[in-house]
Amino acid sequence: MYFARVLVTLGLLTASTMACTAGTWSCGNQNGAPGPDGAVYECDSTGNWVETALCGGTTCCFSTGSNAGCSC
Repeated sequence: MYFARVLVTLGLLTASTMACTAGTWSCGNQNGAPGPDGAVYECDSTGNWVETALCGGTTCCFSTGSNAGCSC
């Protein structure tokens, strides 16, 4: 029973850190978005990050919160 509680707690913590605000844009490994560096992510309507582009290098992504893109 204790093990099940630990798993549920860890699952909830993981879900809360992966959630985002719909319509938000970010670069990989920034503002809660997953990696890789240099990728462009958009938060979808379900609160999950979705990779939309992979820039040409790890420092080529830029984001303003409401917009993101590649510039190398």
